[in-house]
Amino acid sequence: MKFRRTLSAFAVAVVAAGVPLLSAPTAGAATTANWWDQQMHTNDGDPGGRVRFKADGDVVELCDIEADGWKVNLEVSGYHYYDEFSVGGNGNCVTHSASNGHDMGEGAGYSFQIYLSKSGHPFEYEDTSVWWT
Repeated sequence: MKFRRTLSAFAVAVVAAGVPLLSAPTAGAATTANWWDQQMHTNDGDPGGRVRFKADGDVVELCDIEADGWKVNLEVSGYHYYDEFSVGGNGNCVTHSASNGHDMGEGAGYSFQIYLSKSGHPFEYEDTSVWWT
């Protein structure tokens, strides 16, 4: 009888220890989501573009996130710095960073302006933020 209670207690402990492991989010997903310092979307009702920024390494990622026929554009400007780039096609992204020649000065504010464009509509659904390196 004592052996049966010990075995039952052991089984309950094993199951209880396993439950949090089964419901915990994956570390990779949480790490990726928290890696970026800043994020902004275009100002349309169902955003078609997204920009994300990581100050360490001056990483700027611009993505087209909707199959809507619009191209996503970004202008980044600051003291003695200007960069512009665009991307089109749902799911496509482009990245600029210090490691590929787009080095921003440290401790400075930069204006990030994202907008959509397509034939006949050169500058639509704009949003702007100032982010610091």
